[in-house]
Order: sequence, then C-alpha cells, then structure tokens
Amino acid sequence: MMLFIAVIDAGSFTLAAERLNMPKANLSRKISRLEQQLGVTLLERTTRSQHITEAGKDYLAHCRNIHQEVELAEAGISQQLNEVKGQLCICASVGMGHEILKPVLGRFMHQHPAINLQLNLLNRRVDLIDEGFDLVIRIGELEDSRLIAKRLGKVSRKIYASPDYVKRHGEVKEIEQLKQKDFLLMTNVQNNGRFLLASREEQQEFKVAAKMLVDDFLMLKQMATEGLGVAIIPDYMCQQELADGKLLQLMPAWGMPDVDVYALYPKHRLNISKVKAFMDFIQAVFKQRLGR
Repeated sequence: MMLFIAVIDAGSFTLAAERLNMPKANLSRKISRLEQQLGVTLLERTTRSQHITEAGKDYLAHCRNIHQEVELAEAGISQQLNEVKGQLCICASVGMGHEILKPVLGRFMHQHPAINLQLNLLNRRVDLIDEGFDLVIRIGELEDSRLIAKRLGKVSRKIYASPDYVKRHGEVKEIEQLKQKDFLLMTNVQNNGRFLLASREEQQEFKVAAKMLVDDFLMLKQMATEGLGVAIIPDYMCQQELADGKLLQLMPAWGMPDVDVYALYPKHRLNISKVKAFMDFIQAVFKQRLGR
C-alpha cells in the first residue's frame, strides 16, 4: 500500500525506486502482486509513462486516509517527546512562495533540522488530501468540508504601472480614465475581460480587452515594471518596486476587493508536531508581512 503511494507521489517507478532505495524491478513486481491480490489494474504502464486508473484513484484515496491515520498514531507517541521531525509537504502559489516564504524558509529549517521539507509552488487549486499535502496556503473560501481553514491575513490588490508607462500614456486622475489604458490581468480574476474595482465609497465593473493574460503575479509584476501596461497586483509584492521608483500606484483609493489568505489542512492534522510547528511559524510570518 505504501509503495503504491510512493509510486504515485514520485510520478514514475524509476524515481520512486530511487527514493525508496530499492531496485526498480523489485518495486514493479510488488505493485504487480498488489494488483493481482486486488484483482484490478491500478496503473496503466508503458515503457515511457504511467497513468492511474479509476480503480487506482479510489484505492489511492483509501491508502492516503490509512497513511494519515498511521501518522497520527505515530504522532501520539512522538508528541510525548515533543519531536518535530519527518517529511512535511506544503503547497503555495508561486508568487506567495517567492515573496513571503522564500526569505524565511531557511530560518524555519534551521529551527527544525529534523524536518524534510517538500514545497510545491503551484498556481492552481489542489486536492490537498488526494495529492498528499500536509498544509496548503491559499487565497479564497474553504470548499472542502474535510479541511480546516486558518486565516493568515488579508491581501489588498492595488493598481500599478511603471513611471515610463505613465509618462507615455498620461496620468490617471479619474477612475474612468483607466478604461483607456492597457491592462495586464491574471487569468483567474477576469471573466471575459470583466472585473470589479472598488473604493470605500463605490465600485465599478470594468470590461476591457486585456493586452496580456498570465497566471502568475511575478510575471505580471515584471511586465508592469517593463512598461507594458497597468496591472492589479497584491500590495505586499510591490513594496520594493515602489521604494525603488520602478512602479507607481495609480488611484490609491481604488483596487480589487480584499481577499483573505488561509492555511488549509485536514482535520486533526495539527496534532502532528511538524505541521503544528510550521503553522505557528507561518502565522507569525504572514502577520508581519500582511499586517492584518
């Protein structure tokens, strides 16, 4: 069962065998024997690739639940000794990973040298349980009743452009003037070119033909810095560029509605010391960076 999880998590028999320090042929035989015992095919295999079957997906979900229960049982003993150790699998967006986690992860690892960290930076929604993550940092509301959501802070998203772009295309003194500018947008915040901007007093729906659509805020910020257009970017990502004069904030009272950032984890997961240690750490980090 655990070998099957290892093959799925590694993505190939070759990499799984390396991680498990066992011959690839031996691993393949064990998975084949498991399939014979179950009477189903879990993995469709060719010489170049492998694909999990529907039966394999169902079996994997049960395996992960059992694996988590085993970890919880082991954690009950480990907690008595207050040990923070073992494999820790975390997921966050690319932008949040680079801007918030990258500067501080070394400190966390030095504080807990017995932890082996796997950090995945992905700009997509993940299935935390099925994909085997201990904790996911995500913007937006909780949709899975199997998970617990711990709020880490609130993100403001404001309107930015480079001084060069403003010089070439004119200052923005009224919100309506924005509609004539070149917009650089995130693919997940616009709907057929429509998005909402708001101030304390009012809000307006915008419909624009985006000059560029990307799925990563770091790329969006880079394009805005290079003068390609106007972008709506989280404030915490732009402080250095503002200080260096590489970006200007347009219409400071306006922006997209604020969104909350959450740490998501399976129920009872904080009973495991390594997850609790990381949770405590990022709560302090996000409070410092987001301030609310």
